[in-house]
Amino acid sequence: MSDQATDKQNVNDTEVSGKRKRGGLKTAVMTLALLLAEAGLIGAGFMMFAEPARTEASDTAVQAAPTAHEPDLAEVLIFDDHLFNDASGIGFMYSTRVYLEIDERDKAWLEIEAQGAPGKIEAALMSIWKSATRRDLESDELGALEARVARALVGEGLFDRRPTSARAVDDAGRDAQGGGSPMSADLPDGPIIHDVIVVMELGRRVNR
Repeated sequence: MSDQATDKQNVNDTEVSGKRKRGGLKTAVMTLALLLAEAGLIGAGFMMFAEPARTEASDTAVQAAPTAHEPDLAEVLIFDDHLFNDASGIGFMYSTRVYLEIDERDKAWLEIEAQGAPGKIEAALMSIWKSATRRDLESDELGALEARVARALVGEGLFDRRPTSARAVDDAGRDAQGGGSPMSADLPDGPIIHDVIVVMELGRRVNR
């Protein structure tokens, strides 16, 4: 073979080798691009399906948040004495305490009202105790008796509405603090008596 033919063969081999190298590089680049595209699609799909779950959890948290104001309740003692019953023909004396469960913001004025009306409170309670049976008075469940007490107090005009003296009590608290903010928040709306609690000992037989 002549030198010219040899040189031509070498050039052809070099071109083929270069084409193979470029072809291999192009294949590698295309493979890498496909892998990146596939990873992007997987990531986008995961975010698309995961997003509603986060939104739903957020909505649930908002719905679960409490919106209604729960008042802070306090107990006020309005009666601590003895009440008599002789409905069975035998007289019994009951040592009794009666509490009103109220909004904390009503406590100051209600204590003043209770101290100013001991006779009306006792009269309302005595009428209940006189007409009650021993079973009612010595039962472990006093819910019915407590409901009667609540109705009787309202019937006597006791604690059925917030009087003007309540504002005076609030103003007095503000003056005591040097003219600053009032002793409590604005007087609440809604019922004054949230519950009645009767604490009573067993009846003691008496002769009258």
